Amino acid sequence: MILRRFLILISVSLLLDACHSSNEGGMPLTMFESDAGETAIRHVITTLPNLNPGVAKNYSIVLGEISRDGMMTPASDSFVKRFANLNLEFVNAMHLKAHEPEQIIVDNKKFLATFVLQLRTLRQLSMTTWEAETGWSYKKDFGREKILLEHKEGRINVIKNEKIP
Repeated sequence: MILRRFLILISVSLLLDACHSSNEGGMPLTMFESDAGETAIRHVITTLPNLNPGVAKNYSIVLGEISRDGMMTPASDSFVKRFANLNLEFVNAMHLKAHEPEQIIVDNKKFLATFVLQLRTLRQLSMTTWEAETGWSYKKDFGREKILLEHKEGRINVIKNEKIP
């Protein structure tokens, strides 16, 4: 019951009004855990607003759509380990719950408010470019963005970003 409420709350908090279970034209979720996917999530992390400065937080990564019934795909532990150099605390999305009375998403063990980071879509446009849609939520705040990634000189970089209302 708590997990179901959590999953529904995430889908509402990210305001994914076009939410459906298909990834039409995109890559399979297993391919999201690639260098391009890592770059997209790192971009989300570096552009997060400084909400509640000085208050401990943790982070959780979700891949693909969050379905209407609240089902989602948490990132694998091996993908999350790619972000170890950021010295942030990550928690698997399956270990989160909605904390009463405001339904704030927290981890089960430490009861820290959690930034939920979503790599909603990832499409390879050419051999060197990708388009991604990302989102994040923290308590009652959220954001969405469409980004363009390019592989050049041995690195994948964000070359264009656009906020999605």
